[in-house]
Amino acid sequence: MNTIMVVKNISKQYKATKVLDNISFSIDNAEIIAFVGKNGSGKSTLLKIIGGIVDTDSGTVNKHLPSLKIGYVPEVTPSHLLFSPEEYLFYMGKISDIPKKTLEQKIDQLLKIFNMEESRSTRITHFSKGMKQKIMIMQAMLEDTHLLILDEPLSGLDPRAQIDLEEILLSLKENGYSIILTCHETKLLENLVDRVLLIQEGQVLQLESFKENHIPYNQIIFELSSQKSLDALSSLMQIKVMRTLTNGNQEVTVKVSSPDSDKILLTLLQHQASIKQLIPLNPKKDQFHTHF
Repeated sequence: MNTIMVVKNISKQYKATKVLDNISFSIDNAEIIAFVGKNGSGKSTLLKIIGGIVDTDSGTVNKHLPSLKIGYVPEVTPSHLLFSPEEYLFYMGKISDIPKKTLEQKIDQLLKIFNMEESRSTRITHFSKGMKQKIMIMQAMLEDTHLLILDEPLSGLDPRAQIDLEEILLSLKENGYSIILTCHETKLLENLVDRVLLIQEGQVLQLESFKENHIPYNQIIFELSSQKSLDALSSLMQIKVMRTLTNGNQEVTVKVSSPDSDKILLTLLQHQASIKQLIPLNPKKDQFHTHF
């Protein structure tokens, strides 16, 4: 997949609280990424930084496509809109200076994609939360959006509405959209997302694919003396770095399949890495930590 955005060394602090601490990751074309974490962990702040709504204290958000357009949908949807979907989308499109003919065609297209053609003239105040959520996403797509940012889009929806929205988001992915979303209930993500990034204590601590959950994995934490050594090892082992902390040394967390663990541990030791922990990752069993 082609990378459309790189988030590099993002940090954000509110008063005395550091919400995000040196976070880095990339976003690929036609990919769905979920951020998970406790309330207050920084998920929504990170979404707003990616969407250009909140400034960072340090770090950069680099678009790999100069024309990359981002659509942002907040968690709370307006509850008293005295418009129909067609009226509301037209009004919001005019604010964005979209030409009338183009706007009308786009609205027709979106109403069809979101299965709301029959409700185009119904007042939004009569809609369920799931239908209101669809309208907010359609609004974010009025311009030629490449990246959709959705804050808790599945929250508060009944099971049928959740499935309906999942199917729509998967269809958007198949048509080339990249999607970033947050979610509290990871079980809702199993059939939807390509990657899950856990935010904890200001950092991205895990990078996990639900599609690979049936394979046993180990988490290895080790230290290196330089970024050069880290880059060489990442390339050699063909693994993804989940966390890098720069504070004199390079402490790195990686997730590897259990059959490859012995080989990777040997490679690390051959390159003078200091092994700190080996943590078996098996969601069906209690985890235990091995300290070195």
